[in-house]
Amino acid sequence: MRAWKVAAGVLAGVAIGAAARARRGSVPQPLRGRVLTVTTPDGVRLAVEVDSPESPSYAVVFAHGWVLNRHSWHFQREALAGRAMLVSYDQRGHGDSTAGPPDCCTIEQLGEDLHTVISAVVPSELPVVVVGHSMGGMTVMGLAAAHPELFGSRIVGAALVSTSSGRLGESTFGLPGVFGRLAPRVTPRVMSALRDPLITPVTTLPLTRYMAFGPRAEHLRFVNRMVAATPAAVMAGFFHGMVAHDKLAALSALSEVPTLVMVGAHDRLTPLVHSHRIAEALPSARLVVVPGAGHMLALERPSVVGAELSALLERCRPES
Repeated sequence: MRAWKVAAGVLAGVAIGAAARARRGSVPQPLRGRVLTVTTPDGVRLAVEVDSPESPSYAVVFAHGWVLNRHSWHFQREALAGRAMLVSYDQRGHGDSTAGPPDCCTIEQLGEDLHTVISAVVPSELPVVVVGHSMGGMTVMGLAAAHPELFGSRIVGAALVSTSSGRLGESTFGLPGVFGRLAPRVTPRVMSALRDPLITPVTTLPLTRYMAFGPRAEHLRFVNRMVAATPAAVMAGFFHGMVAHDKLAALSALSEVPTLVMVGAHDRLTPLVHSHRIAEALPSARLVVVPGAGHMLALERPSVVGAELSALLERCRPES
């Protein structure tokens, strides 16, 4: 076990000396919406932030990715401000939300949390567009699996950004040769070791840069702060939840609504093959591959993501 504790520390980041040479990026100032708390049926308190014009025609609900928080949608909230009711929230165990019991770190639970947020915050007369990045995209799929009847009725559009419908246990994280072949076996054991309360992972800029970004690491410090603020047990729990995730069949519900699928060409966490698999299951979806971008697509290419979301909203616009 001691060896795995050491390995966990290494995986979480030991290149401290190189951090000073990494490209930092900027840290956007937080946007200020109306903050409220939504309590789930199992007692978890979710931090929710709402930006809304006086009389919106529809709502956009943002679900963020693994080890991030609602502020990762900063630029998309700016781009869509005034166009719709914008709802962003911290997934359980992330940001300002409480975690709940360890056995709730599943995509199925996150799907139910999304359902709870929509039901509690969005007025029943407003149609909803759901937007998910990484684990947030899986959250949308979890919602589709449990509540397919919502798609085409309450939910009128979806965006799946840098995400996967399953088979993440095969990931090599872009590592070459023997390291890539070992990654699917070693990484789950390292993540299990992170559940040990005696381990405090150190998240460094070089590790975040490699895993999350393409050649241009925009807003590296911003992302690193979100990652470092996520408790190790939550990080490990949802890693295993994502590996267990398999929602390819659930994608059929999204065929009822306009769907956008986006991925960076240099994504190491959810590589191109995962978005291609989603697009094959949803032939009517718009697939956008962004050259030169990695996993943090909404921060690396905010104008591209903003433009695509704007176009999606036009396709989802309620008839007058």
